Amino acid sequence: MAIKKTSNLFLLNVLLFLTFDLMILGAGVRTMDAGLTCPDWPLCFGKVVPEFHFGVYLEFIHRVIAGIVGLLYLAFFIQIWKSPSKRSLRIYSLVGLFFLLAQIIMGGLTVLKLLEAYIVTLHLSLATIFLLVLFVMKKTALNEEKSTKLNRSKKTYKLFKLNIILSVIFVFIQIVLGGLVASTYSGLVCIDFPTCNGQYFPPMIGPIAIQMFHRFGAYWLGLLITGLFIFAIFFKSKIGLNNNQRRLGVWAFMLVYTQMFVGIMNLKYLMPAMLSVLHLGLALTLMLTLVNLYYKTK
Repeated sequence: MAIKKTSNLFLLNVLLFLTFDLMILGAGVRTMDAGLTCPDWPLCFGKVVPEFHFGVYLEFIHRVIAGIVGLLYLAFFIQIWKSPSKRSLRIYSLVGLFFLLAQIIMGGLTVLKLLEAYIVTLHLSLATIFLLVLFVMKKTALNEEKSTKLNRSKKTYKLFKLNIILSVIFVFIQIVLGGLVASTYSGLVCIDFPTCNGQYFPPMIGPIAIQMFHRFGAYWLGLLITGLFIFAIFFKSKIGLNNNQRRLGVWAFMLVYTQMFVGIMNLKYLMPAMLSVLHLGLALTLMLTLVNLYYKTK
């Protein structure tokens, strides 16, 4: 059942905003090497509110926002289960609760295990899934999938939908690989482009393999979303896309190539913090744009 502009939808929007910002701030914490400025967890130097230091407060504010997200989600979860009219969101809310709790545990382990690379990467992966669950709940609440009339029987439509689904999967994989590149400090093992240390196909071992898999994934994602762009521009009438749906396809195309450009600039300028944070922000925006397009053409 659709939810109108109620407190539930407001809470979802706030949670989406804070979770997105939390992930961006987390990227800032990582790229500025502030992940262990609070060496204990859940306190910081044994205090609820530590003494001010920029690096410490970067990590401390990250924890505070994470705590706010947890409390707001708990309020949202209780509201959903108290209202019999919102049963369509109950399963999603349980999935979201699971990933939120897992994310909290990983956040603590990230500090206690001294930024172990695979725990940091899992921390990012769980946050990405939690963000996706929030966005899916919002689209389900708005019930936007009933607002379009597309030519669903045509093969072109089915290929278009498959293209969107594969693009979302590849964006998620790229976010995970990007987190692995950052957490293993693989970003600077080869700083030239399109070659890696002068080679198009360097030995796929260790950090070089991690960075090259990330690059190859970017190439495939670029091809997928170029295909999406072609569908949106040249087959819009055959599929039955309206202008809003077509614009989302064009926007995804612009985002993916902007993302690639920022990735190349990250190499050229040796991974500055601002570009690394922007790189993740663009990836998350691209992922949500694709999911939005999926629901608008469902």
